[in-house]
Amino acid sequence: MISTAVGYNTDTLVKGKYNLISLPFSATDGGSSTLKAAMSGSWFGGDTAEDGDVLRVWNAATESYTIYYYYTDSSHEYDGWYDESGSFYFDDCVENAGGLEPGWTAWYLSRGTSNPTVTMSGAVASEDDISFTIYGGSYTMVANPFPVAFQPNTKTQVNWGDIHPGDTSEDGDVIRIWNAANESYAIYYYWADSTHQYDGWYDESGSYYFEDVVPEGIPAGQAFWYLSRDAKGTNHTVKFFNPTK
Repeated sequence: MISTAVGYNTDTLVKGKYNLISLPFSATDGGSSTLKAAMSGSWFGGDTAEDGDVLRVWNAATESYTIYYYYTDSSHEYDGWYDESGSFYFDDCVENAGGLEPGWTAWYLSRGTSNPTVTMSGAVASEDDISFTIYGGSYTMVANPFPVAFQPNTKTQVNWGDIHPGDTSEDGDVIRIWNAANESYAIYYYWADSTHQYDGWYDESGSYYFEDVVPEGIPAGQAFWYLSRDAKGTNHTVKFFNPTK
């Protein structure tokens, strides 16, 4: 039996811009987390989604966003994250009734005047590896559900499943990693040939493995986009391996 320890991961975000964030923990009781319990930080409140901090949660199956914003007033009695209508707390919304699973992802837009910090907390370890569905012909927002950096080409950390290789980033599966500071993506694609000797994730030029460009790996708490070149309806599964096993 693997014991469960409480941990946290803190990131400084870029003010006035969208940041990709994720939850690399489970609830301390081993179940799903609530946003209120899992995420804390220096939020900027507003009366609507037009002037408060915003979360945009992507649904790859429907290819649509659900929007939430942070509300506050002078009494602070009802401060919190609300749905776009301002009627329901995030954790009371129907779509969040099951709680947040490890690997939950979102865009975060800060409207404050200084760079905010976001802290995700919860249980560090469970016994299980964790899998996600990658939707064919679409973008899926993905993140490591464990609080460690990972390398996409390290097979002891992740199994990409029925991946679709290509000769370039125009026909192979793609990872897009967002840089909030300069509002741009770094693009990587999966290349393979019949020998499989040099299979792996490469930079957009096809010259370097991912780990040669990003030796530190994708950090804990960093979400990214995965574009599957398979046809719509042809989904596959990616599995992240628990580093404590």
